[in-house]
Amino acid sequence: MLAIKVMEMRMETWMFWLGIGVGGCILYGLWAAYREYGTKVLEDSAAEGIRRQYLKLRFSQLEAGLMLLLMFSSLLGLLLLPQLSFAGSAGLSAALLLFSFRFVRTSQANLVLLKDVFHSAAKLQQNYAEKVISLQATNSQLAHLLGLNKNYKYLLNARDDVRPRPLTEDSLQELTQELVDYWFARVGTISFLRFSLETADGDVYQEAMRGTPDHPDVVLRVCEQIKVEDLPGSLKLIQFVTLTAEVKMGENGERELEPAFFRFLLLHVHDYLLQCMDNRRSLAIREMEKEMELAQRIQSLLIPREKFALERLKASAVYSPVTYVGGDYIDYIQMDERYTCFIVADVSGHGLPASMLATGIRSAVRSVVLQKVCGPDEILGTLNRLLYEDLSRTRSFITALVMVYDSVEHKLLLSRAGHPHPLYLSESKQVILPSMGGVGLGLLPDFTYPLQEIALLEACMILVYTDGLLNAGRNDPQTYPQKWLNDLGQLLQEPDVQEPDVTCENAIDRVESFIWDKTRSGQQTDDIAVLILQFQPIEETCRYHKGGCTEEKASAPAANATRKRRMNRDSVRTVSEQS
Repeated sequence: MLAIKVMEMRMETWMFWLGIGVGGCILYGLWAAYREYGTKVLEDSAAEGIRRQYLKLRFSQLEAGLMLLLMFSSLLGLLLLPQLSFAGSAGLSAALLLFSFRFVRTSQANLVLLKDVFHSAAKLQQNYAEKVISLQATNSQLAHLLGLNKNYKYLLNARDDVRPRPLTEDSLQELTQELVDYWFARVGTISFLRFSLETADGDVYQEAMRGTPDHPDVVLRVCEQIKVEDLPGSLKLIQFVTLTAEVKMGENGERELEPAFFRFLLLHVHDYLLQCMDNRRSLAIREMEKEMELAQRIQSLLIPREKFALERLKASAVYSPVTYVGGDYIDYIQMDERYTCFIVADVSGHGLPASMLATGIRSAVRSVVLQKVCGPDEILGTLNRLLYEDLSRTRSFITALVMVYDSVEHKLLLSRAGHPHPLYLSESKQVILPSMGGVGLGLLPDFTYPLQEIALLEACMILVYTDGLLNAGRNDPQTYPQKWLNDLGQLLQEPDVQEPDVTCENAIDRVESFIWDKTRSGQQTDDIAVLILQFQPIEETCRYHKGGCTEEKASAPAANATRKRRMNRDSVRTVSEQS
């Protein structure tokens, strides 16, 4: 009997722990299910509402099924195990009540969720219907835009079909009529179209129209106006372009054109007029460029390009206008076997006006020189009297420097009219040559220019230039001539790698190349003209090298030493004479 009691106690203990285990598994399953489906609900919270509610309903249905299974398990335990103790029976009864309560609550929640699902589905259907209506409206607008796009396409195609032409009174009338005909024929909903070119007072200068006004089916009337300027010739009276249009109903029963279309149309006409004027200006500019190139070629023929050479003199010219043509003038004229005239002049201003005056100077200089006027002071005085009236009328003036070389006495006569001082370079010195000067040509009606004589006792180089050389990259116009002196002196004294001995024959070439390199490396703002004169002393040859200038003579060394002492004492003698 005792053994049976012990066995029953063990059975009850086993059943107790079995119930605890089953209950724990059930609780763990519920926790895992809530965790699984609850996480999905949180992850899908930003998704569509219908999907979120569906997940909730599915989870609730699974929970209700589980509660129903547990209810039947507890009920079977009570019915099949009558020998259970009071505690076991009470536990199963409590579990049965708990599972029944949970099943009822879950079923109620399922009904609520099911109603929410139906409500969301109805709302989704309503939203879908609204979107369908919106898409239909959008499709209608797109169809309208496609019609407008077709009209705008016709508008833009007119640029290819109607070619711009030079603007004249006849061509403008023809152009506007072609545009009106083109657009009226292509855009079928335009019942009336009119372009009028009007003056500032509103008077109609020209007009072009198509169609009949006041059509019974008109749904839009438009009148737009735009201002135009700078039309050529007699067309300057035209100040406004006015567009008047009437639009009828389209095939779909709607208005296919908007006022913006006609504003665009008017801007298109305005752009057409501007394009025609641009073509006219471009043609005029091309013609002007051709004329300027021709003027440049003509002026280049008037500037000496070949080197000039005598027994003890070599000359070369550098000329670079800032535009096609310039106002600087440089020339050398052999008056006879003894005298040669050199002149450098600079007309105030730039471009074509200055170039025309420079050409006039050339003609005047050659006419004066051919009259056997040998003194540079007399040449300047005669030029001033000849040109004063024309220069004063145009409010212009000319700076000039005239030199006459005497090949018999080997000396240089010089007169200056407001021109920059020449540069003097030799073995013994590199200086700005002091020279007396007068006012520029055209400033005073009657002026006497001083005369200066330079004895050429040593091998030397003289540079006469216009102020454009000083303006090329200058920092200080007062010190820049000295910088040119230093650079040129160093150039002539230091040997080249390819030409260690710089002789008189190639010294001019080196100086000329140096001037071109210096002027092209900076920004040129003025015309540049440079006259390079290379002199050799009588019965001497000159060879520049690193040590200086070497004299070579067939006479005795004593005579050579005497000449050197005379050269070092005073190489430049200046004498001024009043003309």
